Formats: sequence, structure tokens, C-alpha cells
Amino acid sequence: MVILLTVLILGTIALRVANPQIVRLFIDAAQRKADLNEMFAAGAVFLAFAVVVQILSVAAIYVGERVGWTATNNLRADLALHCMRLDMTFHNNKTPGEMVERVDGDVMDLSIFFSQMVIQVLGSALLMVAVLVALAFESWQAALATTILTVVAILTMEKARALAVPFWTIAREAHAELYGFLEEQMGGMEDIRSSGAGAFTLRGLYVAARKVIRTESKAGVVGIWMWVVWCFWEALGRAFAFIVVWLQWSAGSISLGTGILLVFYVETMFTPLRLLVQQMEHFQKAAASIVRVRDLLAIQTKIGSGGLSVLPSGPLGVRFDRVTFGYNAEAPVLTNVSFSLQPGHVLGVLGRTGSGKTTLARLIFRLYDVADGSVSLSGQGLTSDVRQLSLPDLPSRVAMVTQDVQVFRASIRNNFTLFDDTVTDDRLFEVIADMGLNEWFARQPNGLDTEMESGGKNLSAGEAQLLAFGRVFLRNPGLVVMDEASSRLDPLTEARIEHAVDRLLGGSSTGSGNPATGSRYRSTGASHDSESRSALIIAHRVTTVMRADDILIIENGNVAEYGPREALQADEGSLFSRLLRTAEIQEVLA
Repeated sequence: MVILLTVLILGTIALRVANPQIVRLFIDAAQRKADLNEMFAAGAVFLAFAVVVQILSVAAIYVGERVGWTATNNLRADLALHCMRLDMTFHNNKTPGEMVERVDGDVMDLSIFFSQMVIQVLGSALLMVAVLVALAFESWQAALATTILTVVAILTMEKARALAVPFWTIAREAHAELYGFLEEQMGGMEDIRSSGAGAFTLRGLYVAARKVIRTESKAGVVGIWMWVVWCFWEALGRAFAFIVVWLQWSAGSISLGTGILLVFYVETMFTPLRLLVQQMEHFQKAAASIVRVRDLLAIQTKIGSGGLSVLPSGPLGVRFDRVTFGYNAEAPVLTNVSFSLQPGHVLGVLGRTGSGKTTLARLIFRLYDVADGSVSLSGQGLTSDVRQLSLPDLPSRVAMVTQDVQVFRASIRNNFTLFDDTVTDDRLFEVIADMGLNEWFARQPNGLDTEMESGGKNLSAGEAQLLAFGRVFLRNPGLVVMDEASSRLDPLTEARIEHAVDRLLGGSSTGSGNPATGSRYRSTGASHDSESRSALIIAHRVTTVMRADDILIIENGNVAEYGPREALQADEGSLFSRLLRTAEIQEVLA
């Protein structure tokens, strides 16, 4: 496409330079009263050249748009992929609205500019060179003077352009803040309306929009100097051309046709400059966007790519060895935490909100790196620090289910498979049945091709959780992390989730019973066969972890209690036993 574009531009330039030569021949032929056929021929060639120039120009614009938009769409993809690879520390400091503006808004200015730059800027520059060469063949004095005039004009225009770029950079940042504000407020619209904070929100919108207007106005005022500079040099160039042509024609050194040719060429030199001025505002915005895009691409993740170690098949174990971690250095969330989960076993993690339970899961997935100590995964006699594992290998062998399930605006098939087209329909039907979603699936009008709404509006909370468990089933991981996966569910729905968990972990359900005694959960003595999976269950409620082999209680980032569930349950003085008795009392009162 670029080669085709080059051919079209060069063809257009060649014809635009040649056409004035036809005009000169026509005028000189008219002056010497040449044969009408000769003049008709010149006129026909001129008209033919003009038509072909228009055809080539339209084709060049089309191809240029294709090239420009293809390049910038690829840039969007590169930026999105780069952002997804950045660690969570970066994303915690950026709102989704701001990131949309960085990935799409900044690139939009580049799209507009690049789709026209090749035609109007690069093409104009080549036209200027071609005109100067043609002018040199007619009058080297005029060519030299025009060259000097053009170079000085371009330098002064570049100075004026450079003055405006910082102002446009500030304007782009104001746009990003506005989009970040809008995203944050729109996401919390229910709370805003219920609390009567509409006036406060509108004032914030006014402040953000006012900043956009103020910064863009400043940038526009500075950028208008480009037009002032261009108008000055265009007027000077035209005056120069008329004076030179009048002097040479008066002296009889050139014909009238040559004089008109020289004037035409000099004016043609300033046409590209006018196009440059027209594009300069886009250029200033594009330059500011390029600075922001470059700054974004320069941000490097604090999470290294890791090594090439690959996790083995089968259930995986986890080991935390004297782990210390904080989202900032001044406030550690975990301090000297040590525990282990054997392959095929289940570890229940309890603790108050903010105690550091979810942080354990984030460290396993290497969303953050520990400040001190190590986190390791093991299986089949092999143990690897997560920092030495291949990052793409972690999500394929470790899965997480949380209380917040992301449902995409896509088909049921793609929501289960997460757009993996290698999963067969038969396998999907098996998973839907295993998750107890047959009744829900029977209501879908188009089966697996039924489009789901973004956010899962056509799913209940329990059905969304079962969908999440189904995704894990399809991936067949060796370790499943469940972070408050059933905390928002009613008892009946939670029972369905428990059945799904039984299926997922490879254990067996033994019917209903008292949650406090663990009679309906897998006991510690359950076999940990090759098809079972390890699990780390993070919960607030003590009854949620009654299927666990071991219990870990976190308080204020420290290990308050850790040991086998049955032993802790039998020890009346243990913290877990006291929590269990409290849960029994609450159940009786309920």
C-alpha cells in the first residue's frame, strides 16, 4: 500500500509540474499566432493532464487514509497490549477513563494527522522539490532566491510550531482528566443519585470541562502564529515573483508564457506551505500525542518477564516463605508470612477485611512481586519460585474465582471459553451440566450463540458464579483460588455453588448436614487423586472453609493461626474453634 501510495503521489507531482509547461506553450503559441490545431492540441493535453491529476489525487487520498488508519489502529493494539502487561501498581494509579483517552484519544489525533500527512505534507514537500528543480531549468536566479525564501519561511514556521506543542500536550492531559472524571462518576451513578450528590458531580464536570476549554484556547492562540508567519511569507514571495518576472520580461529576456510559468511555479511553492499551515494544528496535536504515547510506551512494568520454567501437570502446591509485602513501602500489608499448601489439598484462609487475605492471591498470580521472602508453586516433585516461571504459563495452570464475575458482550460460548475456539461444543455442554446450569441454558433462545449483555444483566448472581466456575473447568488448572466467591449469595444459591466446588476440586459431595461439623464437605481423609485440584479458599465466614484440609487465619498481615482443620476444630482453645462456635451461635439465633 505504501509503494502504491508513493507511485500515486509521484505521478500527481509530475503532472502538476508538467501542466504549467503546457500553459506556457499555449500562451506563446497564441502570441505568435500559431495554427489553431497546435493550440487545440495544447489545450487538450492540458485538460487531459488536469483530469488525470484529479483521478490520481483521489486515489492517493484513499490509499493514504488506508495507510494512516491501518498504522494507527495497529498502534492502538500495541498500546492496549502494553498497558495489559503493566503491573497493577500502574493501573491502581490510573482510572479506566484516563486509560481510554490515552489509548484511543491520543491516537485519534494521530489518525487524523497521519491519514492526511502523507498526501498534504510529504506530498507537498516533494512537490516543492520538483518545482524548484523545474524552476532552476528556467531561471537559476529565481530558483536560488525562491529556495532561500522557502527555507527561511519553513524555519520560522517550525519555530512557531514548536511554541504550541507544549500547550497542546497540556490540553491532551486535560482531556484525559475529563474522561477519567466522567468514567468515575458514571460508574457510581447509583450512589450519586441516592445520596443527592448530583450538584457536586456537575460542579466537578464544570471544573474539568473548564480546564479543557482554557488549555485548548491557550494552545489555539499560540498556534495561530503559524497563519501569521505563512501570510507574511506568501505575500513576500508573490511580490518577489511579480517583480522578477516584470524586470526580465521588460528586458526581453523571457517570453510572456515563461513569465507566467515562473509566477505559477513560485506560487506553487507556497501552496504546500499553505497546506502545511492547515495541517499544523493537527501536527501540533499529533506532536503532543506522540509525546504522550512515547511516555506511555516508556513505562516499564515492575514485574519482570520471569524465567522459562513451566509448571507440571496435576495439582499444584503453594509455599509462602517469610513473605513481606506492601502496596507502598511505608505500610506493609503482609509481614513475615509463612505457610504451605500441599498438592491436591485445600487451604482455607480466614481474616477480617483488610487483613491481607486477597493480597495472598495477588502474589500467587504475580500481579505484584514480594518485597522480601518468596512465593513458590510445586507439583510432581518440582518447585519453582513464581518469579522464575513463564508469565503466560501462570494463568493456564492457576485460576481464580472472585465475587465479581466479568461477563462480556459476546456469545455464551465465548463467555465460557474466553474466546478460545479450540473448545468443542460437546465439552461446553458437559461443563454446563456439571455446573447445574441446564435450566438456565434451556431458556436461552439461540443456545451457545445467544449474545450475553455486558455486566451479566441476564444472569443472577449465582448463575454468574457458576459461569466463572465453568471457565475454570474448561482450563483444567492445577490450583484454584476462590476469593470470597460465595460471600454475596443466599444459602440456596450457595448450596449450588458448593456442588460446583465439589466437582471442581475432584471431591465428593456426601449430602446435606451441619456446616459446622463438615459432614457435607470433603473430609481430610479424602483421597487426593491425580484428577483433583489444589484450592486456596479465602473467606469471611468460617463455614465456607469447612471443606479445607488446613486453616490459615490472618490478622493485621500476620499469621495468627495455622494448622490442620480437624486438629484446630478439636482444640477448644484455638482461634478457629472459637470462630466456629460463634458461627454456630449465629446460626441458631438466625
